[in-house]
Amino acid sequence: MSIGKGRGPTLAKDINRKLVYHTIKKTRQTTRAEIARTLALHKNTVNSIVEELIDSGFIQELGQQSLPSAGRKPTLIRFHAGNKWAVGVQLTSTVIHWVVTDLYATPLETYSEPLLDDSPESVVAALTAGIQSLTSKYEADQCIGMGIGVPALLESERAQRIRSSHLGWSDVPLLEMLKQQIDVPLLLDNSVKLASLGELWHGSGRDLSNFVYCYFGNGIGCGLIINGAIVRGNANAAGELGHFVLDPDGPLCGCGNRGCLEAMVSLPALYRRINGESAVSASNQLSGSALIQSPEELLQAIAVGNPIVMSVMEQTGRLIGQALSYVTNLLNPTLIICDGPLIQADSVLFPVIETELQRRCLPGSTAQVALTRSRLYPFASCIGAAASVIHQWENDY
Repeated sequence: MSIGKGRGPTLAKDINRKLVYHTIKKTRQTTRAEIARTLALHKNTVNSIVEELIDSGFIQELGQQSLPSAGRKPTLIRFHAGNKWAVGVQLTSTVIHWVVTDLYATPLETYSEPLLDDSPESVVAALTAGIQSLTSKYEADQCIGMGIGVPALLESERAQRIRSSHLGWSDVPLLEMLKQQIDVPLLLDNSVKLASLGELWHGSGRDLSNFVYCYFGNGIGCGLIINGAIVRGNANAAGELGHFVLDPDGPLCGCGNRGCLEAMVSLPALYRRINGESAVSASNQLSGSALIQSPEELLQAIAVGNPIVMSVMEQTGRLIGQALSYVTNLLNPTLIICDGPLIQADSVLFPVIETELQRRCLPGSTAQVALTRSRLYPFASCIGAAASVIHQWENDY
């Protein structure tokens, strides 16, 4: 955020401007007099800052407020969230999800584009083409930046090199490559952590202090919101739910361990298990001859009651419930938000997961925690990415 910067304001005015800006944004609609009372600032100070914000396009005047008593009627003002726009992106190995938001991180536009080649060069080309298309559609000079969620462990939001088993990347300088092609501010972060922020801003976690966000798809991840803030851990690696070891003798995981939750209930693991059991089934006419290779085919098999699929899904629900019971006993969250393509089968999974939570958790924990499916699918990470860009822009000055 750069309103007023470069014109020699005092430190006090910088601080006051920021206070006034955030107060109006939070209240959405107010008056100059109310701002002065709330912030205990002189009315002339507030008037000066408000006029500057109006000139910069962040505030709009709505006209005089009607009052029951006689006297001068104050002028209503409101925050103009559409004055700037941000871009949020979630990168996966097969698709790129996009969202354009206003300054509240409220989506103005959402869409998804297939990614036919997940090589670093192809990803950079797709992201460059995407942002160029958006800056030709919206006012380019009003774009405050682009946030990108990647399926990788990043030591910071400005990670220089990315390693991602889901993308098959090793030490890819993605940020550097993008900066050579894109001239808007860029932010990179783990896609699941960004999704938890998306839920905090606009999803089921809105107005909650403590909740857990879990993603179930080609990979499995978890974001932790404690006291209204994301928990990152010492190396930004907090929340690796997918690497809870549930069976030490289980299938090999990409991390090198055996029996990780991701190795047992990620979509690729489920496809291998279902297709393997179907191949050896003595009654192939019951399981169906076609291989299951996509979430859509998995949901279709569930819809017709494929016995092999239903059995695997019940086992999957028990394993997820076991893992979430550890999270519940450790953190005692208010809510567990489940997201991702696998959770589109929540009607089958949730009853099993909830039963497992009841069986494994302390009675006091399960009485207070709720399980829900994300309302933001598949754009939670994109919204969180845009929200992070907005937060950085508003504070980095």
